[in-house]
Amino acid sequence: MDLERYLAARARLVERALAVRFPPARTRLRQAMRYSLLAGGKRIRPVLALAAGEACGAPARRVLPFACALEMIHTYSLVHDDLPAMDDDDLRRGQPTSHKVWGEGLAILVGDALLTEAFRVMAGAPGVPPARALGAVAEVAAAAGEAGMVGGQALDLAAEGSRPSLRRVQDIHRRKTGALLRSAVRVGALVAGADARTLRRLTAYGEHLGLAFQIADDILDAAGGPEADGRTDRELGKATYPGVLGLAGARAAAARERDTALAALRGLDRAAEPLRALAAYVVARASEAGTERRQAARDGSRAGAHLGHAPAAARANDRSAATPGEHRTGPQRP
Repeated sequence: MDLERYLAARARLVERALAVRFPPARTRLRQAMRYSLLAGGKRIRPVLALAAGEACGAPARRVLPFACALEMIHTYSLVHDDLPAMDDDDLRRGQPTSHKVWGEGLAILVGDALLTEAFRVMAGAPGVPPARALGAVAEVAAAAGEAGMVGGQALDLAAEGSRPSLRRVQDIHRRKTGALLRSAVRVGALVAGADARTLRRLTAYGEHLGLAFQIADDILDAAGGPEADGRTDRELGKATYPGVLGLAGARAAAARERDTALAALRGLDRAAEPLRALAAYVVARASEAGTERRQAARDGSRAGAHLGHAPAAARANDRSAATPGEHRTGPQRP
């Protein structure tokens, strides 16, 4: 299948629905909400919900309110993650973070509003039997709360600057990132009314896909990929797979999780093809980043060899020889 076309089409569906739900307004709060919520991205979590619903026979429009709610919760988590008290990031997707544009107080309120409004969106979803809607709401609440994303963030903060075990890193990843991704898959299935056997398969898929996704993010950050546009995990002292296993070990772990996720989909028909393609995609993006970095290193070595013949004064004035921190946008941190 053409995954890029599928991702683009589903992302547009989500973007339009979010823009309609939160039209422009004159209040600073609404402007700040739209600034972060409509900042683009692949929209992986809502796309997973839509794809899982479609795999179980539900039209995308029926799952859409829940897909939007997942993206709202994800966006709230990013806004709060970027705050000075958390990761203290200046950039998000190449743009200044919410608190850099709107101030810390309003950025906190943006997150509060998005989290709360997400449940209002789900509660008002049309055409979904009440029992299914209630099950989906409970699923999202569990994934976003103490036992899921927020609990994982607390573990992540506690582990900063330490040398965590692999088991600890897995626990952080399963809760901080994996829980909401797993929930996205389960929500789509729950709204569609999937039978118990299919729900078990999709739950296993979401569990392993969520871990593969975060391992790939760790690799992208370590490799200096385009998605690593804030402070790096190394700068923050984060617990990561590359930090425990090295880049090669992390890539192998991501591939294992991908393969286990794909195995969970055996027995599902062609309607599950987008889910299969998404599992391959989340790991492939990390592999591509590694290839690009190795090519850049080779190019840099050749450039350095040529630069080595230049006078010392010329090398001192060459911007390409500056340290990575000197190219960063915004104030430099020690």
